[in-house]
Amino acid sequence: MGGAMAVYGDQGILVRLITCTDGQLATIYDPSMDEESTRPILGEVRRGELRNACDILGVKEIEFLGYHDSGMAGADTNHDPIAFWKIDLHEAVGRIVAQIRDFKPHVVVTYDANGGYGHPDHIQAHRATVLAIEAANEHNLYPETGPPWEVSKLYYTAIPLSAVRQMFEMTEAAGVAPPFGATAPEDLPFVTPDHLVRCTVDVTEGVLRKRAALRAHRSQIADDWPMLSIPDDLALRTLNREFFQRSWSRVATADHEDDLFAGLRSSSASRVSRVPR
Repeated sequence: MGGAMAVYGDQGILVRLITCTDGQLATIYDPSMDEESTRPILGEVRRGELRNACDILGVKEIEFLGYHDSGMAGADTNHDPIAFWKIDLHEAVGRIVAQIRDFKPHVVVTYDANGGYGHPDHIQAHRATVLAIEAANEHNLYPETGPPWEVSKLYYTAIPLSAVRQMFEMTEAAGVAPPFGATAPEDLPFVTPDHLVRCTVDVTEGVLRKRAALRAHRSQIADDWPMLSIPDDLALRTLNREFFQRSWSRVATADHEDDLFAGLRSSSASRVSRVPR
């Protein structure tokens, strides 16, 4: 949701990005980064890359919880007792409660229950965030983190099947190879059924900044990554919307929205928290 963070920042909405893990186990794609010398400091490298990306998007508040990367699903590292996947959930929830009570967001966005594509740390971020939102509004839970705060809306990031189909059609018409290395959108592990998508945000003004922010993650994302390999003019037509599942809303809103803050715009100030892995 880099495009949305950029666009909402332009509107004066405060955004806090909470990162749960250090990304220490990620594959190093940058050929200029030697595996032997970079691996021990990869967590530090990736924190620097994220700060650079947030500068591009205009996100001023970044919080690192510092949990250890669990690796991809099925890896032996999933069982490491210090991995985010294996840590005490009560402790992680308390730390996110503290973030919520400090920042006081009206809207929170995180991964869906499958972590987008099944990454253990994404799934754990989903679990901890959903529990923390409820706990943050209970005065007798984690009282040491401050007074209760009620979040108004919770969303999960999504990529609807229809949007992926459209992307395939547009890239084919432009003579560009289909993205994500698949020939059929249905084969991709991260698509969301269209009926679950309840919010579509126009991020045209943030598309090029989103791509620039992705490029800032030099260790993790190569130039041939699907969202970067297509030309800018095609990106402006295929990546100009971001999609979200609305888990729930405490304010009245339409069945389908074009704004994460629908129903909240009368507030004197708005805030959104994004909780990735």
